[in-house]
Amino acid sequence: MKPKLPILLILSALAAPAARAAVDPFYQGLLRDGQYAFDRKDFATASRDLRLACFGMLDEPRPLADCLARLALAQDATGDVDGFRETFRRLVEIEDRFKAYSQGGLTPELRAGLEARLAARIPAATLAAAPVFKPAPPAAGPAKKPAAAPASPAPAPSAGATRPQTPQTAQKAGTPGPSPSSKPLSDADRQKLEQARQLLGDQRSAKELRQAFDLARAVADAHPESKDAQLLAAEGAYRISRWKEAAAYFQQGGDPGEDQPERQFYMAVALYESGDRTGAATLLKRALPNLKRTPYVDGYAKKILGQ
Repeated sequence: MKPKLPILLILSALAAPAARAAVDPFYQGLLRDGQYAFDRKDFATASRDLRLACFGMLDEPRPLADCLARLALAQDATGDVDGFRETFRRLVEIEDRFKAYSQGGLTPELRAGLEARLAARIPAATLAAAPVFKPAPPAAGPAKKPAAAPASPAPAPSAGATRPQTPQTAQKAGTPGPSPSSKPLSDADRQKLEQARQLLGDQRSAKELRQAFDLARAVADAHPESKDAQLLAAEGAYRISRWKEAAAYFQQGGDPGEDQPERQFYMAVALYESGDRTGAATLLKRALPNLKRTPYVDGYAKKILGQ
């Protein structure tokens, strides 16, 4: 009788490729269908098919990076900002763990298209923490005064006990301090603000950004005299595209000041998106000379100022 070992080896060799198959053909088909839908500008169908396709690639980081890049572009085309940011977060995660984006073999066209939309949709401070996703910088232009980081502003509280119901133009800096009856921030309040600041300072999911806003808003509502709390709540609202609330908190806190051009820009965008184009233009003109220019900034400069 011939030994059975060679037969077992042959069977194992035949079974191994099936066990290691990269991606199920069903999900490959969904990826292809999603791309076809995107090409014919049926972005809603593309988002649905690509989301399902990406689900089938969770164990294959490099194909997943390609699928997520396509999904992000489809979500961007439908205006799904939260979905776009969540997909970007997933791309950052698999890049950190597997280098799946930088070494995954995405086509130059797909990479360039995605990075252009990331520059338009994702704040520059967030992209700075994930430089592999930043597009190639443009040719160097005239030197600009470096923009100050949007860290905690010095407390210079403004007057007023209630937040306005409708956004208005920015107040001038240097408003009077809190009234004698104002209660100081407690240690718990300060802890909430610090936690919110940390959540806003790094690349975070949409859920975590909402958490940051809720933390800052709780303190801002309890302490309308605290400029720090108002501006942090305003920034939190801006980061989740809640424009009217961002504009209202910004006005309650007052003009962030020339040393915070990024927050001046946030306020200008919030005013513009809430319908106050005149106030937005006035503030943006002051912010631009000290602001780092990115495609995202230039896009709003064109919309607000016609530049």
